Amino acid sequence: MSITFPRFSKSSGSQPPPLTPDVPATGLTAALDRIGFTRVQFFVIALLMAGLFFDSLEQNSTGAMGPLLKDSFGIGNAELTLINTATVLGGLAGRLIGGYMADRWGRRVALSANLLVYTLGGLISAAAVNYEMLLTSRFIVGIGLGGEFTVGLAILAELVATRHRGSLLATLNISSGGIGNIASFGFFLLVLGPLGGLLGGPDTSWRWTYVILAVPALLVVFFRRYLPESPRFLLSKGRVDDANRTLTKLASGSIKGLRDPGPTKQFVTAADVLPHTKTSYLEVFKGVSLRRTAAIGSASWMSFGAQVTLLFLMPILLVDRGYSLSDSLAFTMIMNIGSLFGACAACYIAGKVPRRVTVMSAAVLGCISAISFAVFAQNTFLILLLGAIFQFFTMFMNTMLSVWTPELFPTSIRAMGASVVNGIGNVAGAVMPFAALFFFDRAGIAGVFLMIAGMYALLVVAARFGPETFGKSLETVTEAPVLVNA
Repeated sequence: MSITFPRFSKSSGSQPPPLTPDVPATGLTAALDRIGFTRVQFFVIALLMAGLFFDSLEQNSTGAMGPLLKDSFGIGNAELTLINTATVLGGLAGRLIGGYMADRWGRRVALSANLLVYTLGGLISAAAVNYEMLLTSRFIVGIGLGGEFTVGLAILAELVATRHRGSLLATLNISSGGIGNIASFGFFLLVLGPLGGLLGGPDTSWRWTYVILAVPALLVVFFRRYLPESPRFLLSKGRVDDANRTLTKLASGSIKGLRDPGPTKQFVTAADVLPHTKTSYLEVFKGVSLRRTAAIGSASWMSFGAQVTLLFLMPILLVDRGYSLSDSLAFTMIMNIGSLFGACAACYIAGKVPRRVTVMSAAVLGCISAISFAVFAQNTFLILLLGAIFQFFTMFMNTMLSVWTPELFPTSIRAMGASVVNGIGNVAGAVMPFAALFFFDRAGIAGVFLMIAGMYALLVVAARFGPETFGKSLETVTEAPVLVNA
């Protein structure tokens, strides 16, 4: 499969390409369509992907280092699962805090704060002297992880042209769920295996691993100070001059233009100021927004709950089958090649096929792949093959839901809406591993995958009630329906 990314362009003043009849050519929509995809947007995507890459490594760390943590602190599977739960619950808090910050004070502020908190929590994890301290530090890490993805989705959705939005939003999961998942288990295999002795052996190598994960994130924070603020956020606050300044930076087509884009050009006027609702989470649960939150939030529960369950439990499940820790990490890394292809496939499909039919189809195929794993994965080859196929559909579905989510809410509550939907999935990530352990104790790996197959069947039903957003401007999908139903 080949993925075609939009070419770099510079604002030329030419007319934007024809839009579908239900996409109004507002000043902001038309301006972003004229600007197209420039080096500035590429820079924004690179910074977002870098942060999400480190997030992915951190998210997978507890499962990968689980046996070492169990030995160091004298804990069992239940206590180890609780560490994962603390991280996921911290992620829920982080999503809610980050979403509010992004809609109240701006996307840039929230993104910088997320990585700083994540780094602090990682360093505390490295210094943990007991189980309780480690548990607390993972909650702090979760707070930093939580808002990173949802705020990143919000700012990217608001910075790109309608025709590029789906594909570019999907690229974020190529970094986190695709490359990140593969690289994370390869990284853990390296530092806990060949480099483990240099890092002090089993008792201290996991501590150095937390340090290695935390420090590079500070470089991303440094470069993020150059991120342009979302012009849609600025217009929702009535800051027309600042919105024109951001659009001038985007139109410069140059990274240098982020610092000095030259004289500000007029792309939008006071007539383009977006409707503003109260910056409150209550708005996410009113009218049209409530129906969208319920539908896509339910889908997120099923999809994210399945993903976290497998990422966390797979090394443990394989060790229980008699494979060594190194083998289990290597197997999990190989399976996650399917995740990379799933994210890449979603990146391609998101720009060509409507959201609803894509998510429902992926859920059906994911259900079939989970049942196939439960029934047929009886040897190493089939474990790797069927595991990779399952991971393909898991990541494909999660990526499409991440593309869909920020398209559902008006600008003034977009980050909060995305945070709630993803937060529902976060709760599933905290709860479903315990349910999976229940099925594992009674039916082994087959029980876990049959549980996941049932979740995907329910996902098909939930996605049926989501509104179609493919090919429509954000204003068409979000602002008008909310005003009509206000």
